[in-house]
Amino acid sequence: MKTMPNKTNSTTATGAVTVADALAHCLAQWDVGAVYGVSGANIENFHDAIHRLDDERLVSIAARSENGAAFMADAHARVHGGIGVCCSTSGGGMMNLAVGVAEAYQEGIPMLAIVGQVPRRFEGRGGFQDSSGIGSTVDAVGMWNSISKEVRQIRSAETFWQDLHTVVSAAVNGRRGPGVLLIPKDVFEQKVPRPPADWPTTLQKMVRRVPPPLADLDRLVAQLRRARRPVLVMGPMVRESRRAQAVHSFVHRMQIPVVTTLSDIGAFPNHEELYLGTIGMAGHPSAHRYINEEADLIIVAGTNLELIFRAPIDAALERCPTIFVDDDPSLAMRTFKTASPVIGDVEWTFRALLDGPLRGMSWGGRPDGYQLQRFLPSLAAPVQPDVHTNGRASHDLLQSEALMMLQRALPERGQILFDAGNCAASAMHYMTPPSATSTTIALGMGGMGYAIAGAIGAQVGGDMADRTVVVCGDGAFLMLGMEIHTAVDLGLPILFVVLNNGKHGMCVTRQQLYFKGRIECSQYARPSLAQVARGFGNPRALWVADAGDKRSLQTALDDLEQWDWHGPAVLELLIDAEEVPPFTPFLPASAPVGDVTPNKKRKQNVRRIHAA
Repeated sequence: MKTMPNKTNSTTATGAVTVADALAHCLAQWDVGAVYGVSGANIENFHDAIHRLDDERLVSIAARSENGAAFMADAHARVHGGIGVCCSTSGGGMMNLAVGVAEAYQEGIPMLAIVGQVPRRFEGRGGFQDSSGIGSTVDAVGMWNSISKEVRQIRSAETFWQDLHTVVSAAVNGRRGPGVLLIPKDVFEQKVPRPPADWPTTLQKMVRRVPPPLADLDRLVAQLRRARRPVLVMGPMVRESRRAQAVHSFVHRMQIPVVTTLSDIGAFPNHEELYLGTIGMAGHPSAHRYINEEADLIIVAGTNLELIFRAPIDAALERCPTIFVDDDPSLAMRTFKTASPVIGDVEWTFRALLDGPLRGMSWGGRPDGYQLQRFLPSLAAPVQPDVHTNGRASHDLLQSEALMMLQRALPERGQILFDAGNCAASAMHYMTPPSATSTTIALGMGGMGYAIAGAIGAQVGGDMADRTVVVCGDGAFLMLGMEIHTAVDLGLPILFVVLNNGKHGMCVTRQQLYFKGRIECSQYARPSLAQVARGFGNPRALWVADAGDKRSLQTALDDLEQWDWHGPAVLELLIDAEEVPPFTPFLPASAPVGDVTPNKKRKQNVRRIHAA
């Protein structure tokens, strides 16, 4: 596996240096790790500053697309904390970058987006890729204001330190999110003044931790004292290590059962006794049933329970007292009129509960006789007309059985990224992430291709011993599959699993169920993605295989073990027969459930159902 460049020399931003140099130095000093981007005329001064800085704490990663770069920065921050950094030039590069920045805004992911702009003297005067908002040009400030927490256009090096501090502080505090710096090319070249005497030398010094009001804590304690069967919902904002440790310590000492959400199914170890399952539209029916019928208090930490998570437990949310613990539960308070907030730092809140009046109390742990159950896989009605297969033979591999066979390929340590669509719903439902892996899916804007690009940021931002797995569909590959070449270029140990059915599965399922099987704009001639991927690197740099039945998949997995994470790998799974995904809006209330455990040998139980 290739390593990042070994950069050891560092410059300082204390003398007469340019805006580009000062920015590169600050990011290195804050140990952000990487800047993901695509270079171009109006951002090249910044890339040159990174090159000249020659500091191992800051490397530039050349993405194949700007939206891929933003997804990389997003996943870097989600999986490893800190702040993700991406950059682009002006014009089309800026517009492409906005796709991933919007995802980070919707999901509350701390990000810094640095966007080069045309020199000031060309604004409103026909400058190429001008976005000053003058005349008929795009208004960059207005656009970025709609999809970020804070935007600053640096008009002079004199305001550099203030603008940078304002944008980054907004990104990492409160409900976190992206901040944007717009920097004209000529401003990149200006000399900055000395930094303020109190300039933060670490990113952590930018973070303001706000303790919850004592009244909020007292209310939570009182509710817990009255409860007999509380459940804690652990959301993705708890994944940061200190927060996770505090919440885990609380539930272990108090013996309170836990469910996770689709945003991070592995937020709590799935193998522990306190874990009841995942909630949401692709969640586990046993967890939904327990919360709806048995729970008498719901504590929600690190999520606002958006619709895709809360829909299957609406009955409980209408019946049970519900308390949201988060830095900013404003969305939850607009949605749940009778819920109570505990507004403040999540770690602080749960440490206070551990050290306070609940000491010595316990709620009994896992409910007696509770068994985690999943929906049994069910075949869907065939799609008509049949998808063109480019002359390929038919395949009998089912999506659910393939995903359960893939359990053996998951890393013991690292991260799993799920992409959008039916394959993600099935993977999150049927797979069990190992305890030392994190899980990530982009459910804010929900764009296809996030996981492919995001895997780069997840892997680059982690320990060299980490390993990454991507589960995505052919639609995601066709959108951002070129980013696999970035993984090859860097020699990253990432397994890209692509389920190829020649269609956008979620769209086809909806058209079957709600539009009487009229399939439109959702399927296409199925390409050979393994052949496409083979062109990204030679067999020494990239492992590639495809499989269309259980025997060939078993052979591929055996060969993959021999590859042993030597570098990136692409496994194409050829799926012909469609299954109804374990997605509650698509399933009848009577849909059968059972113990569908990935790592157990069991007889496959697949039923055929027809479209409504």
